[in-house]
Amino acid sequence: MEEIKKKTPLPPEETDTEEWLVTYSDIMTLLMTFFVLLFSMSTIDPVKIEQFGEAMGKELGKKASESTGRVSLAQIDQDVKEIVNKENLNEYVEVTHSYRGVTISIVSDILFPRGSAELNPQVYSILDKFIPKIKNSIYQIAVEGHTDSDPIHSDKYPSNWELSAARASQVVNYYISQGIDPERFRAIGFAHTRPKKPNTSPENKSQNRRVEITFLAIS
Repeated sequence: MEEIKKKTPLPPEETDTEEWLVTYSDIMTLLMTFFVLLFSMSTIDPVKIEQFGEAMGKELGKKASESTGRVSLAQIDQDVKEIVNKENLNEYVEVTHSYRGVTISIVSDILFPRGSAELNPQVYSILDKFIPKIKNSIYQIAVEGHTDSDPIHSDKYPSNWELSAARASQVVNYYISQGIDPERFRAIGFAHTRPKKPNTSPENKSQNRRVEITFLAIS
């Protein structure tokens, strides 16, 4: 009887299943560095811890962006700061990156007439600078209105609460009119409750009157 030859099965093709390990190892290395730093400090400085946390967050965001192809908060922070510097907007616009996200803070004195929530038409060009970054990102956007401590009493705005909320809403409505998905926005008014500086001088008060546009790290 003719001997039946058994075919040796071919080994399965190797697939690269370890790509995810690159990003994972980067994250674990950063976390290890963070905890080593904490352990080595005899006296923990809260300011230094916060600064290190922000730096680590930016690095993690960069790694996530490289692995997913999405624009990271670190990249948005860098790009928006470049826009502000290029357009010479530093007098009116401040950009910060924290655990909460990337915040664009614009002084209200150029956005609105005093005591009003109607946008000055000449500031549309400033708001327009940030439209591509908002449209091309995946983050939820919080728009927050802030006032100084001077009370306001008018038929339209009985207090700073109404004024700050109306100003935030006006900025949101403008961006929606430019084609951005309204589901991505939230408008909040904080009145005078979250000042950047003490309301002790006209200069400080002018900085407290502001609208903040934040790309939220956590929605």
